[in-house]
Amino acid sequence: KALELGRRLPDMRGKTYKLNVLSSLPVAGWVKNGTTPAGAADEIKNKPISDLAWQGKDLVAEEIAVIIPVSLNTLRDVENYVDIVPEITEQVVGAFQQVIDATIFFGVGSPWAGFNGIVADATTAGATVSWNGTSGVSFYNAVNDAMEKVENSGFVPTAILGGPSLNSAFRKTITELGVLAGDQGEIGALPRHIDLTGGFNQSSAFAIVGDFRYLVYSFREEMEMRLLEEATLVDPSTGSTLYNLAQQDMVAFRFTMRLGAAIPNPVTRFGGQLNSGSTNIVAGAAAYPCAII
Repeated sequence: KALELGRRLPDMRGKTYKLNVLSSLPVAGWVKNGTTPAGAADEIKNKPISDLAWQGKDLVAEEIAVIIPVSLNTLRDVENYVDIVPEITEQVVGAFQQVIDATIFFGVGSPWAGFNGIVADATTAGATVSWNGTSGVSFYNAVNDAMEKVENSGFVPTAILGGPSLNSAFRKTITELGVLAGDQGEIGALPRHIDLTGGFNQSSAFAIVGDFRYLVYSFREEMEMRLLEEATLVDPSTGSTLYNLAQQDMVAFRFTMRLGAAIPNPVTRFGGQLNSGSTNIVAGAAAYPCAII
């Protein structure tokens, strides 16, 4: 879901992809409100001066991988064993999807410095809405409040994402409001995405509302499979040998992928604030393109 909702940038040509992100916006003003230079005529005014600043951020390619050893006898004994390769590949795709979603949404095992996952970074920005599903704020109002936090940062909510229980929450909302599904207005029309990869932990966040255009990623290498026939596989935590493929009549399927992801979070006029000199708008501490429920 992270890759579906996010914006794919051109593929990386090296380990690092440089991003230029707006870090401050210029502030304009009326010339007639300026200060007349000493000794100048009244009609000669100083025009205000401001800057436009860019901050460099990096996408860093990190690797996801798995090796699956299989006995040759097992392959031979499976009817139409050649078809087992697409089955293995399909399961590995699901495993990679789970890793990517868990990392980007919840920061699980994040290899990217400064990116702790959307939920953690939204919490740091104060973009959280309390809702326990049983009492207090209705889910409808919770979604509205989350959208408001995104909008007040200068972004536009493009989708709401959650686990399987998200659909149930919307169905209950229909009951609470006494309306049909098509009558839920802007909240009901917000594109709804259900994450079934297993990477969305609803005990940490029930849903994420966000402007997912600002979730960007780039591939250094898309998923690749290589067949290993004579390798020795060791336990990465202990270094002890697990399998000797040639000696034990085995093969192994090695899958790898390299990509980088980030939320650049550029400054916006609604989410920014004047700096101490009041000559530029800089990013506000609470500005973030996503909010969590």
